[in-house]
Amino acid sequence: MKLINIIFASAMLAVVGCASATTKVLAPAASASKSALMKIEHGEDTVKVEEEYQAFFRERLAENLFGEGGFTEADGMTLRYRFIQVNDGSRFQRYMLGPIAGKGTMAIEIVYLDSAGAEISRVETGGEISGGVFGGSFKSALKKAAKETSEYARSNYLP
Repeated sequence: MKLINIIFASAMLAVVGCASATTKVLAPAASASKSALMKIEHGEDTVKVEEEYQAFFRERLAENLFGEGGFTEADGMTLRYRFIQVNDGSRFQRYMLGPIAGKGTMAIEIVYLDSAGAEISRVETGGEISGGVFGGSFKSALKKAAKETSEYARSNYLP
C-alpha cells in the first residue's frame, strides 16, 4: 500500500510540476488608495525576455486581475511591471534529474500607481520551476507569478 501511495504521489508531482511564486514588499503602501479600476503597463525590462514569455505573463495577469470579482480594466490605478531577472533553466536537466537540477527562476518588479501617477507601493514577485512532466514548462512559473501578483493587488487595492 505504501508503494502505491509513493507511486501515486510521484505521478501527481510529475503532472502538476513544481512551480512556486512569492511576493516581497519593497516599499509598503504610502496611502490607503483603493480603486475598482486598474490598467496594466509593461515597463522597461532590465533583462532580455522572450516575447512568448512576455505575452504569456501579461495574458495570465489580465485574466487574474480582471476576472470574476476583480478589477475593471480602465484608467484608474496602474500596475506597472518589468522583468528584472529571468533564467528559464534547463528543461532537459529538470526532466533527467528532477528538482535537483535545471531550476528556472524569475523576478518581476511591480509598481502600483494611483490615478495621478504617484507611486503607492512597490513589490517584487519571484517565480521558479523545478520539475514537472517532461521537465516542466517555465510558463508554470510565469503563471504562478501572475496569480501571486493579482492576488496581492486584489487583497490590497480592490475596495
